[in-house]
Amino acid sequence: MTFLKQFFSSPNQPAMKEIVYRGGVVTFRIPAHWREEYSDIEGGMFYEDHSASGTLRLTIITMTTPKQAQSRSALDVLQVVENGLKNDGVQGTTTSRKDGNAVFKYVEAASERGRRLTIFYWVVANPLPPRHARGATFSYTVLAEQRSQPRVQRELEMLETEIEAATFSPEIGVVSE
Repeated sequence: MTFLKQFFSSPNQPAMKEIVYRGGVVTFRIPAHWREEYSDIEGGMFYEDHSASGTLRLTIITMTTPKQAQSRSALDVLQVVENGLKNDGVQGTTTSRKDGNAVFKYVEAASERGRRLTIFYWVVANPLPPRHARGATFSYTVLAEQRSQPRVQRELEMLETEIEAATFSPEIGVVSE
């Protein structure tokens, strides 16, 4: 980051760092001071290093159709995910992105160790013709009582912007770094 960008960063717009997830399968930004943890099974986890911090998680799946079908759009891919979630009572919205990907957004209540949580989800569908598609699930978990706090609202706005700007590799799997 250049000196001028650091110098002119406001408290509402923290310095950002780029995450090149799994060698570039997905690239996005988070605040520079957030910690990163990675697991082959659970994906990536990103958070501020304090007990009241929200946690951003990212998992990726790649799907294959049994045979070459017509080119599927991102909205077609998301329709399968959306139908499954709606059968479980989930309400959300689907939007197309300018890059040909699509996003299904929804919010879910949960609890862990007696604590009520709110989890915000962004499921991004990324078609990989002719027979594959990638699903990137970003989730941001906060304590339910923090949901309407200004800090959490600013973080949600920032995450919304950064997830919308996330880029995806056109190659299947991990790309070389």
